[in-house]
Amino acid sequence: MTSDISITGHAHWLSRLRSALRLLVIVLSGAVVVFLVHTLEIFRGNTYLDLRKGELPMTWPARTNLAPTLILFAVAAAHFLASIAILGLSFTRSFRRPIRSRDLYRVVAGSFGVVLWAAGLAAFTLLDRASKASLGRYACTNKNVMSNGRFQYRAVCEEQGVAFYLAIGAASAELFTLLTLAVSSFLSAKQRIPYYKSDHEKKKSMSFGVIGRYS
Repeated sequence: MTSDISITGHAHWLSRLRSALRLLVIVLSGAVVVFLVHTLEIFRGNTYLDLRKGELPMTWPARTNLAPTLILFAVAAAHFLASIAILGLSFTRSFRRPIRSRDLYRVVAGSFGVVLWAAGLAAFTLLDRASKASLGRYACTNKNVMSNGRFQYRAVCEEQGVAFYLAIGAASAELFTLLTLAVSSFLSAKQRIPYYKSDHEKKKSMSFGVIGRYS
């Protein structure tokens, strides 16, 4: 009985921790989306940052590689929307109720989310390094050049870097969320295992029952 109460207490604590981590994923992935969208706006020429009087906005190369930015943006946006949906469902009683098949589904879905973050970060890093014309690398290469668009270069370079590290933070939070799911599934399975008395315990309880009856 005490063991069941302890397991239930741990399950509630893990559930609260998981909700906090899910909220953190929403904040971080949303921030990644905002930063990357802003860099794309700068690239499209919709925003001009700190241009001196008489200067014209710079022109980006015609074949600027946007693939790294778009991949990381897609991954962050997908996690942002999925995390909002999961957090909303977590407030429903049926979703919180421990069911073996549902626990397995949560762990599998969480694993997929972690793998997706890892793939997105790896693709962003590799493609950005492989192409000299990628948005982030081109901006960082030219940020110190005395050109009319140096402030835009610096803004894109800095915001792409911030978005990358925020994505790492979101991926880490997703990984910790997966660990809490795995622990919760283990505790739930442990709680469902029936307790069987040994032969010695059965004989002992029967002997006590006989003594209590005829004493």
